[in-house]
Amino acid sequence: MFISNHEKDRIRIQIQTLEVQVRNLQLQVAGLMIKKTPALRTAEAPWGYKKDGTPKKRTGRPAQVMEIAS
Repeated sequence: MFISNHEKDRIRIQIQTLEVQVRNLQLQVAGLMIKKTPALRTAEAPWGYKKDGTPKKRTGRPAQVMEIAS
């Protein structure tokens, strides 16, 4: 099968374009990983803080209290 030089050049350009796009995506992902901050836990907020700065509530369902019938 014969591939012309023009077709080879087009394929080369497409591959280079894809490589640049992959590099840009890798840089974006690296930037997102750096911006991620761990949840800070303190005595006032043992489950961390919300984006607005207020303490988070405990995750999950609230504990059910059993009443003892007398």
